[in-house]
Amino acid sequence: MVKELVGQPHPQSFFSEFPSESEWDVVVIGAGPNGLITANYLAKAGLKVVLVERRYEIGGGLATEEILFPGYYTNIHAVYHMMVDFMPVLRDFDLERHGTVWIKPNHQTAMVFPDGQSILLTRMIEDTVDSWHRISKPDAVNFGRVMRKWRKIAREIVAPATYIPPLAPLDIIEAMGRTELGEEMLELSERSPLDIISEHFTDDRIRALLLYVTCMWGLDPEETGVGFFVPLLLDRAMNKCYCQGGSHKLASGLAREFVKNGGTILDSSQVNNIVVEDGAVTAVELWEGRTLHAKTVASSLDPQTTFSDLVGAENLPGELKEAVDRWEWDKWSYTTLHVASEEAPRHVSRETGVDESFMTIVGFEGTDQVIEHWRNVAAGRLDLDAMGGHTTCQTIFDPHLSRYPGRQVSFFQSHAPYDIEGGWERRGPEVAEAMLAKWRQVAPNMAGDNIVMTAQETPEDIEIRLPNMRRGSIKHGDYNPLQLGCFRPSQDCSSSATPIDGLYVCGASTYPGGLVIGGPGYLAAGRIADDMGVERWWKPTVEMERYTATYLTDDA
Repeated sequence: MVKELVGQPHPQSFFSEFPSESEWDVVVIGAGPNGLITANYLAKAGLKVVLVERRYEIGGGLATEEILFPGYYTNIHAVYHMMVDFMPVLRDFDLERHGTVWIKPNHQTAMVFPDGQSILLTRMIEDTVDSWHRISKPDAVNFGRVMRKWRKIAREIVAPATYIPPLAPLDIIEAMGRTELGEEMLELSERSPLDIISEHFTDDRIRALLLYVTCMWGLDPEETGVGFFVPLLLDRAMNKCYCQGGSHKLASGLAREFVKNGGTILDSSQVNNIVVEDGAVTAVELWEGRTLHAKTVASSLDPQTTFSDLVGAENLPGELKEAVDRWEWDKWSYTTLHVASEEAPRHVSRETGVDESFMTIVGFEGTDQVIEHWRNVAAGRLDLDAMGGHTTCQTIFDPHLSRYPGRQVSFFQSHAPYDIEGGWERRGPEVAEAMLAKWRQVAPNMAGDNIVMTAQETPEDIEIRLPNMRRGSIKHGDYNPLQLGCFRPSQDCSSSATPIDGLYVCGASTYPGGLVIGGPGYLAAGRIADDMGVERWWKPTVEMERYTATYLTDDA
């Protein structure tokens, strides 16, 4: 019997019907976005799949919760969905019938300054150019030229490659050498984000805007070897989508599809052990004493949880153990101040579109301040005078998040260290007040009687809610040259398979990475299907086929 257990406690009758020993083709650990994606593809392929989630509901970072107070909902992790145009899962499953609807605002990002000036980054390149003309006409003209080239790099190379198994560095060089566009992507890759942006743009405020949106998810702006992210993340920063009803609607749609195709979801059920015998996975043991015997296990958890905690260091090959031991967590985490208010933020800027922007950057005047803030955070400090961040009023796009007509739900999010000097218990309140003060500099109405209530989340809170986001690492691990591409999480595991027979990885710590792009789950499903001799019912997207034909086939 297949039962859907999503977001509710286990009924006693379920435990009496569910055997203590059961047989499965595949056990997927973790019902975050990538676990859901892997499970969906394999269940529809006809395999007997069970999805195990320790929390009381599925979704992981796809979470929309009544975290503030009764009647106000907020997206506590995933808000900006950047790869909706490319994610294969959104084309392979009919999620619209489950209420998954995407909103893509034209006014994507605003950067607002205390003197009343502002600049916009919009979905339409022409609207961005118009906004920048007031600040710097040369940069406005150059943006139109540069962005059209970078958009081709993002959409023809980097984005489709996200859903194709990673290449070794030498193979990337050979593949990209086939076209002029590929060679330009390679040239960018060797440079730092700050160097690339500084070369093409002169106005410091415009540089600060571009640097923030390309590095906000954890790139070191001064680190070489990650420059290929600049065209991708800038293009995606101009194409962010909001999931109507909250990010959990995506998780709910995937869960419904999974159950429809014969899958079983066990929530509130923690995995205690991945059983390995003679170098091969044989079963998964749950906290309540049940054993799920399986031919294949796919873990969407971070490397230390998967390998050190669940498999056990004694069962790891030496090189894999070394890779797990030296795994580096994200350079910074986040602290978020959720705010319920009588009215939406009204910014000092008079430019049309700022108040309706999907994201608004506040607290910075130029690149030096942005870099100083990130340097402080990476060093474990949070200078309350130098900090800044980004805000979003969610109810502009999704009024249903508030049950009180006219009232608004917003948040201010800033990069923050996990180990803050003085500790979060002591420093948390003063950080929250500093965030409100920064916000008021550009949105004076975010004060007084307009604010109904506030609730703060710290990096420690992130880890408590989602333990595999260790140290508040939302990507399950840093983005640096040694933890990207075929090195994520290690060369032995970047193709989803691991040195342990029958064990696969499919989470954000696996190529291509986190941020709800769906690549790890999609790639793991394909590799597992191939290894188990199951025919793939899905086909590559048009963009993936075009990329493969241009860069990977012998006759390209």
